[in-house]
Amino acid sequence: MKIERKKTEPKKDMMIRVRVTQDEHAKFFRLADENGYSTISDFIRSLIAEDNQKEQKSEK
Repeated sequence: MKIERKKTEPKKDMMIRVRVTQDEHAKFFRLADENGYSTISDFIRSLIAEDNQKEQKSEK
């Protein structure tokens, strides 16, 4: 099944790998869940979302 991407959503073609401890791993999942994110990736993207919004406003 192919996942449909929103037309305005940029293609995600880069990857960041981070080694974490077992405790850190659990904390990432807990924080993502507590903040309403279904994936750790979405949670991490939210950490830079404010910067992305500032960049988009300055480009206008």
